[in-house]
Amino acid sequence: YVILLLDADEPETIIAARKGSPLVIGIGKGEHFLGSDASPMLEYTKEVVYVNDYELAIVKPDELILKNLGNEKITPYVQKLDIELAAIEKGGYDHFMLKEIFEQPQTIYDCLRGRLDTSGGTITMSGIQQYADQIMNANRIVIIACGTSWHAGLVAEYIFEELCRINVEVEYASEFRYRNPVINTGDVIIAISQSGETADTLVAIENAKAQGAIILGVVNVVGSSIARASHGGAYTHAGPEIGVASTQAFTAQLAVLTMIALNLTHEKGTIDQERYMHLLNELSE
Repeated sequence: YVILLLDADEPETIIAARKGSPLVIGIGKGEHFLGSDASPMLEYTKEVVYVNDYELAIVKPDELILKNLGNEKITPYVQKLDIELAAIEKGGYDHFMLKEIFEQPQTIYDCLRGRLDTSGGTITMSGIQQYADQIMNANRIVIIACGTSWHAGLVAEYIFEELCRINVEVEYASEFRYRNPVINTGDVIIAISQSGETADTLVAIENAKAQGAIILGVVNVVGSSIARASHGGAYTHAGPEIGVASTQAFTAQLAVLTMIALNLTHEKGTIDQERYMHLLNELSE
């Protein structure tokens, strides 16, 4: 839930609390904006605060106070949005879905940019690299997601097992969280989510984290709940997704997951250099 409270005696104060559902507070000049996503606030501000579970926000026109359950003040972490206002407009297309379909080549380019170097034969993913040894030595990788992200995970299962020779399981987060799954210390959980706020996926990784699993997030929204709850991972840089039917988010997830698999297989040496370079060039094209 997210709860917002108004007091008739203090009409310019909103008190907000969250547990499980996303809450974003946009910081303007003499004003604040509250919502479940940062995109609608872009027109007014590029500075936002992502509220965590069990935190209380006291919001006034010129002041934002965060407190924990112990009534202690918390310093808000202000996140700078790197999304342009044009990204959430139709840009001449009749529908957002049509726009996002045609944006896919640029989206994939943005995913690969700064990470994939075909001339040097390298993939640079710092959020993955620091856990490379644990991933390569893990008994299994469990991919958890919902909806379209789950389908991306199904494809990634074939890629990881073929290239990295690691046992992979793909779980629907809403089922994973409600049963009592066997999680061993050192298991690697890859959580996939476009928004980074998928409630079932978030609860699932929190449970797995408490049992000693390594959590890697593959999300689109910087500073989102899943990104903050993960040990490491990679952003997809797919841009905002307005259309309900997923297009660019799905292809971006596949591009990032393929890069992670290629990065690991290069470290692990499970395929020869010739095939590695061939796959690297195919991905870049």
